[in-house]
Amino acid sequence: MATIKEIAKLAGVSPMTVSNVINKKHNKVSTKTIEKVEQVIRDLDYVPNMSARTLVSKSSHIIVLIIPQTLDDDPDKDYAMHNPFYGEMINSIEYNLRINKYYMMLRFVSEDEVYVESLKLWNADGVIVLGTDQNQFDLNLKKLAIPFVMIDSYVDDAERYCSVVNDDRNGGKLAADYLLDRGCENLGIVCTDISSKGVSQERYNGFVEGLSLRNKELEQKHIFLGYPSYEYGLKISKAIAESNLDGVFAFSDMMAFGIIEGLKNLGKRVPEDISVIGYDGLFVSEISSPKLTTVKQNIYEKGKATVDLMLKVIKDKDYIDNVVLPVGLLEKESVK
Repeated sequence: MATIKEIAKLAGVSPMTVSNVINKKHNKVSTKTIEKVEQVIRDLDYVPNMSARTLVSKSSHIIVLIIPQTLDDDPDKDYAMHNPFYGEMINSIEYNLRINKYYMMLRFVSEDEVYVESLKLWNADGVIVLGTDQNQFDLNLKKLAIPFVMIDSYVDDAERYCSVVNDDRNGGKLAADYLLDRGCENLGIVCTDISSKGVSQERYNGFVEGLSLRNKELEQKHIFLGYPSYEYGLKISKAIAESNLDGVFAFSDMMAFGIIEGLKNLGKRVPEDISVIGYDGLFVSEISSPKLTTVKQNIYEKGKATVDLMLKVIKDKDYIDNVVLPVGLLEKESVK
C-alpha cells in the first residue's frame, strides 16, 4: 500500500502538502498542486489509513447506533430488522452521517448488556440510542463519557440529556379523535408495556385523553399488551374480534398489519366491521389491503434531526436540546 511519503516524492511536494490535499485543506495548497497530488493518488490507488488518521486527529468520525433488544437469541422471533421502521430510521441516520463525513456502526444489544467498555474500545465520537428504557439508561448511558443522543426514549430527568421524540401523546389523541369522528363507539388499543415511561405510555395516555374529552372511557379489558410485531397483531386479532369492538388503535403499523390480516382470516371485514388505525406511516402502508390509515411520523426527518443534534453535542459537550417532532394523520382505507 502506498504511503504519504511516496505520494509526496512522486508529486514533488512535501508530505504535509499531501496531507492537506487528502484532508481537503485546499486553502493551503494551489490548484495546480492539488491536481498533481490527486493524480498521483489515483495512479497509486491510495486509500487513507483510518487508524492513523484517528490517532492524528483524535477523532474516529465513528458514531455508534445502538438498538436495544428485549428478546432472547432466537432467529425466528421478530427482531428489529423485521420491522421496516428500523430500516427507514437506519437509512436516514446513515445517510445524514455520511454526508457529514461520519461513519455509522450499528450495534444491537440485549436489555441487560453493559456496553460502556465496548464503546471505549471502538473509540467512538458519539452514540445514538434508539428506544432505550430506564434500566438501560441507568446501566449504560449515565456512565458514558462521550456525547450521546436518545431517540424515542422517555427517562427520568430527560431534559438534562439530548433526545429526539415525536409528539407521541398528540398522536394517540389524533387516533382517538379520528375513530370517534368516523362513528366508532367501542374502542380498544393494542400497545406495548404502559406501566413505565416510553412511547407506548405516551401514545396510550394521548388516546385515553382523546376519549375522555369526548366523554368516552377505555375499558381495561380492551387494552391488549404485547410486542410491537406483525405476529402479535395476528395473535391478538381473535381477542379483538370477540370483544365486540368496532375500532382499534395499534401502537405500530406492524401490529396493525397483523391485526387486519388476523381479522380477515376470522371472517371480519376491515373497515366495515372493525376499523383499524396504526402509528408510524411506513411506506408499506401503501401496499397493505386495505391501505392502512395511520398516525404518520416523518422517520427521515427524525433521523436527520438526531444527526444534527449529535454533531452539535460533539462540537459542544455542554449542549442540550430535546427535539419534539410533530405527527399527522395519514387517511387511507382501514377506518370506516
